[in-house]
Amino acid sequence: RAAREALEALAGGETAAPSPHRLRIGEVAALIGVRTSALRVWEEAGLLVPGREHGTGYRVYGPADVRDARVVRALRRSHHLFDRIRPVLDDLRREGSTEALRAAVEARGQALTARTRSMLAGAAALHAYLE
Repeated sequence: RAAREALEALAGGETAAPSPHRLRIGEVAALIGVRTSALRVWEEAGLLVPGREHGTGYRVYGPADVRDARVVRALRRSHHLFDRIRPVLDDLRREGSTEALRAAVEARGQALTARTRSMLAGAAALHAYLE
């Protein structure tokens, strides 16, 4: 429930970066608490699409890119796969909608509940066997 609320606030909240200029990869990594290599992997997977500076070719992240990176980080911390994150970001970019985000978080919650119930049933069966 807390993850759902946090992601909803993140996706629906202010998209502005803390600075008026576009941020480079190291600044974004420090801002959201990941390594630059994670941002590069997410870009390679098609989850992030930062712009490039003319002349240098450095990655630059605008406010929407920073929001996307934060959403990816939050979902990856909950062990969502890239294939499940992509529709969430597509939905946010296309319509500004959090519907796919809600669905992804709900599906993850259902999977965790099912796994927990299975583990409890197994523990109960083991206890009955040992008794």
